[in-house]
Amino acid sequence: MVSESWKKGLKYFFIAVIIILLIVFGTIFYLFDQNSRQSERHNFDYSIQLSYARTIENVTILIPIPLLNGTSVLAEPFLNRTVHGIPDDWNLSIERVNGMPMLAIRAVRMVPEYHGFPIAIEPGQSPLPTTLAPGTEYSSDTPILQPISIGTMHSVQRTIDTHNPVGNEPVFVPDGEFILLTSTPKTPRLGKEYSHSVPAYLSFTTDRPAEVHIATSIQGTNSIWWGGWVYNSYADTVTLDSDHSIGWTNATASLYTEEGIYY
Repeated sequence: MVSESWKKGLKYFFIAVIIILLIVFGTIFYLFDQNSRQSERHNFDYSIQLSYARTIENVTILIPIPLLNGTSVLAEPFLNRTVHGIPDDWNLSIERVNGMPMLAIRAVRMVPEYHGFPIAIEPGQSPLPTTLAPGTEYSSDTPILQPISIGTMHSVQRTIDTHNPVGNEPVFVPDGEFILLTSTPKTPRLGKEYSHSVPAYLSFTTDRPAEVHIATSIQGTNSIWWGGWVYNSYADTVTLDSDHSIGWTNATASLYTEEGIYY
């Protein structure tokens, strides 16, 4: 028969084991949380992409820039030309239109660049296949139009409001009307999508129709490493497509919020 003192000792033993396990797991969780917090990042990414299927001349483009409380945000690196990839013959400036700052891109001429498909190289192959020089027009040898993509990233030491960025974070034309769209099975998104209209200007000359595509985007992201990157974000994107000079127009803009996982 088991004595009462032995039962009591066994009880205290299990209690001690449980306490030790709680301390161990608590310490592990604390260290994991501290390491994860050290990996936490809050970044803004601002980008512009421009492509044109044919050579265009006398080019003037005005597109909105990210604004917060009426102040331009993240445009300075473009003006200072510290952003990689800006063509040397592009003239960038900020111009106010009806009180709203816009990024102006001007160039005497913009010439497209077409590339060929990647060429597979077998191990030990000799001689190596000839790399085709980029072309300025579409051809069967160089069918891939290479867009001009420029962008900058800026880190902040605070949590970015990805729930309600309008009025709290930089977006395009923040005082405009943002219309909430209902998600459909064809366009499923984890968060919310808003449509809004922004002004844009496109002027150029060409001897033939030229497909011009302009896209600019501002994205704010909070991320952390929890055995894998976990993030939440918002993004405001403006797109404009035209094959001719159109002057002032309303470009399509979409604001996506509450995307990702909140931690």
